Amino acid sequence: MSLSNRVRLCLSEWINLLLLAVPIRSRGSFVELLCGCMVSPEGWVTRAISAIARRRHWTTYYKLLGRGSLRTVRLARQLFLLVLTVLPCDVLTLVIDDTLVPRSSEQAPGCAYRHDHSRKINRPQFIRAQCWVTLGVSALGNGGVNLVLPILSRLVPNTGNRNKLKIALVLVRSLAGVANKPVRVLFDSWFMRARLVLPLLRRQMHVIGQARIDTALFLVPPPPTTPRRGRKRIYGERLNAEAIEALPAIELRMPLYGKDQQVRLRSAEARARFLKGALVRAVWCQFFDAKKQAWTKPRLLLASETDLSAQEIVQLYARRWGIEPLFHNLKRWFGVSNLWQQSRTVLELWMQIRSMAWTLNQLLSLVLVETFPMNAVAPWRMNQPVTAGLVTQWLRMEFTGLAFRDGLNRKSQKFQWPTPRNDTRPTS
Repeated sequence: MSLSNRVRLCLSEWINLLLLAVPIRSRGSFVELLCGCMVSPEGWVTRAISAIARRRHWTTYYKLLGRGSLRTVRLARQLFLLVLTVLPCDVLTLVIDDTLVPRSSEQAPGCAYRHDHSRKINRPQFIRAQCWVTLGVSALGNGGVNLVLPILSRLVPNTGNRNKLKIALVLVRSLAGVANKPVRVLFDSWFMRARLVLPLLRRQMHVIGQARIDTALFLVPPPPTTPRRGRKRIYGERLNAEAIEALPAIELRMPLYGKDQQVRLRSAEARARFLKGALVRAVWCQFFDAKKQAWTKPRLLLASETDLSAQEIVQLYARRWGIEPLFHNLKRWFGVSNLWQQSRTVLELWMQIRSMAWTLNQLLSLVLVETFPMNAVAPWRMNQPVTAGLVTQWLRMEFTGLAFRDGLNRKSQKFQWPTPRNDTRPTS
């Protein structure tokens, strides 16, 4: 089977699964917009329409986005099922994080002055931007690279940052019940709050996140030697700086964050006071800085899975870093910075369609790793991992200008990716 036919077969099967969340009346226009996003790296709706041979008037696609017939949560759940079908796993690892998209207009939905944590040179600490909270699925890509596939994103209102915790909890609740598998959620220190962690623990979900180094942790109290009245003790001796230094330390080399690093680990089972005494595995991690010839400041990781070792917790938490290059690719190379919708509902829906297109391209990069034509797309990257960006470039070369609506059978409502033509040219 040729590469083109294999791609058409995979995409036809995947898009048919996604169409189950789309009303029958809107499936033709949805297919055109989704396929237009896959072959067009720019975020404007007009560019996605111009990349295909459209069969309807311009206003048809804008009415599809503006009238609310498509539901982002339904689309996200079908995309979630698709990812689990293509990439099966025993424990589902989810990643939550937020990112800023700078905006110049005060009238943009959710636009406000927000603190920029990037700490870039010659940049202000506060910028006018939109804040997106994204929930993704962690997966191992080509070459063992940690990837995060975007599933669902929500725009933070311009009323403050407290809503990020509520939004993150809603995102997990909306998708966690889709798969009957153990769920593990990864997030950074900002989301390590009791208002988010405790509801997840009550839902039998596991959590791994970075916490403040001065978090109040207590050892498990020993059982009483003599019977006593009253309730049992929850907290034992507090883990202060001296007690942490007295813990046994192990030094080893681990492949973390794209390179081989020397780390020093200390761990202990403890009860976290901000989690109402929940039992966690605390890991203090230090990296060796080769330039300064010294160990960095310790970082505290907390995991609700106490049966995991310190090394496993550090390796699992390192998978969270895959969402940072995801944000970079979505904003810089896949057009999220060009989302200029005036309504918040339409903006989130278009963001969902763009994320679905990126996820499909990322899944193709994992499926076509052995047969991808690197010579035709990027010969200077021979013997390098296949990425979603390279797949997007190849799709643009092969399938730009096709009439994707013609691939949808109106009677059976089944979609078949059209065959590429020799004179594929974008039509306006």
